Amino acid sequence: MAAGNRPRSVSDPEDLPQELRLNPHWCLTQATWRQRCAFQEAARALVRLPAPGEDPWAVLWREADWRRLVPVDDREEVVLAALSQATGIYFFPSREWVRAFGRLVGWLKIRRVLEAGAGRGYLAAVLQPLLASQGIAFKAVDNGQGEFESGLPRSPVVEVAEALQAAQACRPDLVLYAWPPPGQSVESLCRTPGVRYVLVLGEAQGGCTGDPADWQRLRNRPLRCLSGLGVGRTGRRRQAATIFFGSAGLSEGHRPD
Repeated sequence: MAAGNRPRSVSDPEDLPQELRLNPHWCLTQATWRQRCAFQEAARALVRLPAPGEDPWAVLWREADWRRLVPVDDREEVVLAALSQATGIYFFPSREWVRAFGRLVGWLKIRRVLEAGAGRGYLAAVLQPLLASQGIAFKAVDNGQGEFESGLPRSPVVEVAEALQAAQACRPDLVLYAWPPPGQSVESLCRTPGVRYVLVLGEAQGGCTGDPADWQRLRNRPLRCLSGLGVGRTGRRRQAATIFFGSAGLSEGHRPD
């Protein structure tokens, strides 16, 4: 697909040409090779990194847009899994999710944020300028060992590094970890000096993300203000945000909800 055919904004998916729609039939097992290619092409045009000089907000969809793009029915998980595989992205933040996160870190008086497992930087690309405008330092890292390493470009915001080493070096107040790999515990991050919170995005109680035992052995609570926003690769109904309390403690005046 030529660059000129890519959507310049995400204001209304109904205005997109037919070839940019996510046809759920194109990612099913009975789909033809041509249909699968068409789905991949549409996915990569719709979920992409901002071009140099482009406003990162321009590539984010609204919650209402996601409801129109991906069917909220028994096909949802199949479509989202195919979208994730085509784009190398596990969590699709909405504009509303990013704004809610900005309000949360402001309320918690966060001064340093580390995004662990940032992948290609789809979320990091918009978080960096947003948090900078709030006077919050931001760092995004990824070790480059994700499930879908398809050779797609990575945002220059993302540094190649291990999350624990980065946390030990920059001592963030909050670590954001979207879709940690199955079995990946966040206990070491929670125990890193200076870390007050570790915010995990994925399935409730672990599911196919992270280590389910963390929900039993580490102090945590669900975050309602973020759980209903954004879309994970296994569907909206399974998407949840959980905040784990780090070794730096939690002041009584700031109990995330």
